[in-house]
Amino acid sequence: MLIPEAGVHQTSERYYFTPSALAHELFYYPTRCGHYFCNSAYSFGCQSEIALQGDHNLNIMLFAVQDGAMELDLGGKPTLAASGQIVLFDCREPYCYHGTDGLEFIWLLFNGLNAHDFYRRILQVHGDRHVFAPTSYSEILLALDSLLSGCASGDRLSEAACSQLLHRILCQLLLEDTGTVRDTDSCITQAIRYMNEHLFEQLSVAMVAEAVSLSPSHFSRQFKRHTGYSPYEYIVLRRLDKAKYMLTSTTLTVKEIAYHIGYNSEENFIHSFQKNVGISPSLFRKYPI
Repeated sequence: MLIPEAGVHQTSERYYFTPSALAHELFYYPTRCGHYFCNSAYSFGCQSEIALQGDHNLNIMLFAVQDGAMELDLGGKPTLAASGQIVLFDCREPYCYHGTDGLEFIWLLFNGLNAHDFYRRILQVHGDRHVFAPTSYSEILLALDSLLSGCASGDRLSEAACSQLLHRILCQLLLEDTGTVRDTDSCITQAIRYMNEHLFEQLSVAMVAEAVSLSPSHFSRQFKRHTGYSPYEYIVLRRLDKAKYMLTSTTLTVKEIAYHIGYNSEENFIHSFQKNVGISPSLFRKYPI
């Protein structure tokens, strides 16, 4: 394939996508993707001629580095990405990157729905680093390869399938090592089981952390890394699930329900319910939604 970019070997691939109005409105969608083999002459940035064309600099860029390394400057911060690492950055911010001899990487330019919100949350999870090595790297690589393979064979994925693929990648980047949650031997699974067993008792994050032999701070970080929310939020939401059930299936008073599910006062329960559900417990009982 002829790719007129310095330093890009001609065994490389590059494909374009033109999203429909429906995709713009409802989907995640790719706009370009490629599989590049490069040498040290390869260089690209937000001021490159290609980048200044069309909507290139309005999208989010993802790299999966397979071999070699690349040097990047993202928002004025120099960094290096090597084999087995993912690079993620917002093209609306200043960027440039350079290849080294033997560089091989798959790249994907994408946008849609709440893609930029996803991007910000992913960066937060990874300590505001644009370069990281997720445990789901091989799965992400397979997903990207399926996108490229469809383009190469002329049998492209539908826009809906592309959206599902992109959403799965974003979730894998956000909730790193999601498979661990399903592992019965993992401390996160043990913690969830412990919380469920003691959900309606006087339960604190420190107590759960002690039950799985972790410090409260380390446990909280690991729990959020694997699930996307804090242990405290998990406790609150599961208690409110039980409260909704009791409000609609029993005649217990709001105060009785509050104490039954672990709150130390009716006022705290009402405040928590209103904050998370959007209406009061009494109104929910009348109009369950």
